[in-house]
Amino acid sequence: MKRQHKSLKIISQAISIVGHPVFWPLYIAILYFKLTDNYFLPQNKAFLLYYLFIIAIFIPLLFFGVLLYTKYFSGYQLAKPKERLFFSLIMAVVYFLIFNKISHYHQFIELYPFFLGIFLSILCLAFYNFFEQKPSIHAMALGGSLTYLMIWSFYTHIDILPVLNILILISAIILAARLYLKAHNLQEIVRGFIIGSLMQFVAFYFIWLYY
Repeated sequence: MKRQHKSLKIISQAISIVGHPVFWPLYIAILYFKLTDNYFLPQNKAFLLYYLFIIAIFIPLLFFGVLLYTKYFSGYQLAKPKERLFFSLIMAVVYFLIFNKISHYHQFIELYPFFLGIFLSILCLAFYNFFEQKPSIHAMALGGSLTYLMIWSFYTHIDILPVLNILILISAIILAARLYLKAHNLQEIVRGFIIGSLMQFVAFYFIWLYY
């Protein structure tokens, strides 16, 4: 039983890493390009993917690693509220820069709501962190990603139901892993999912209204 628990813990940790929120913007961008393969030149797709990898993944992880190494952060789980607040503010700046960058490229207009929704979600996260609460960031990323794809599919009339079914299954596995690791309770999971989903609706409304 102890060996089984250890194995499940290792698997859950691996799932949590692969499904970490920092990777989901890149995952969704790659999926978006696969679903709209004829819309973009290869160099345009490569530009956005490389930009996301550097700005949204490499730099935040490098910054996080430095803060962890210098003991500014107590651990990779960011157990202290002030640590979560500080890092969420950093990520808010990151996604503001990303949205501002891609908003100069009209060809990426269908991705505007996604990145604006992430930025708004992180602002909500910072608000909760300020009051020493910790909605699940994994759930926030998954809720936002699924909601974006569903709304995008509705507006573009592109049937992606099989893709959504697979992503829902993947989301359930990731969230189950977070619960198994006791990184969050069910309330924090639900709250994070709602934040991510709701901010995508707000972002879509804003983009379609003003763009």
